[in-house]
Amino acid sequence: MLQSYRDIGVPDWVCQCLDSVESWAAYHDFAYKFAGDELLDRAPDWYRTKVGEKIPVVTDLARLHWIHEELASGTCDIALWLDADTLVFAPETLVPEVPGTCSFGREYWLQERTRGKHRIYRNVHNAYCAFRYGCPTLPFLIDTVERLISKVDPDFVAPQFVGPKLLTSLHNTVGFDIDERFGAISPALSRLLVDDGDVAAVLGERDRLIQAANLSNSLRDEIEHERLVRSLSAYRQGL
Repeated sequence: MLQSYRDIGVPDWVCQCLDSVESWAAYHDFAYKFAGDELLDRAPDWYRTKVGEKIPVVTDLARLHWIHEELASGTCDIALWLDADTLVFAPETLVPEVPGTCSFGREYWLQERTRGKHRIYRNVHNAYCAFRYGCPTLPFLIDTVERLISKVDPDFVAPQFVGPKLLTSLHNTVGFDIDERFGAISPALSRLLVDDGDVAAVLGERDRLIQAANLSNSLRDEIEHERLVRSLSAYRQGL
């Protein structure tokens, strides 16, 4: 189980997220490794120079290199990654499943529309990802991300360019294994949760409940993260 975050100025709610993942790893007897800012050094110098201050874009590649290193070392059969702003709120029943060679998370991204209506966008995300030893997709993704960044105008690199946008596009073509228990919380869904709204009715029928969720640190001006963490703690069997 791999995670990373900056070394200083860590918000309390992010600490709670990190603790939830480390405790979850211990509960299921996974080895847990944490890296600070040194994670970013795993991305090539030219890549970091080109994308500049767009840290999520650096992290998208650096995590793949770290996962590749861990698997290549021969010390594990599966390497998993969870973003630091991901909360595991149903740890007892959440057991990672990698039926093929890799797996990614699923966003049910709830968006508010007019007259109280909502729309849900189903995207693939890499806030959770898992790879088995020998996975052919991992080196392909590393090469693809580096090729894309080498060709793109850096002024037009969106934060999700080589993360969720790339994975969703590839998934629509090749069909990755997706674990819907690893979700993401949009501002609209966060407001429903903290206000005790009828979340189940809005999300509708799903094959599996969300048991861990990325809480979108990048949207900290739109989400009350402290209240959101408290609200999710009530969903011990999943959301």
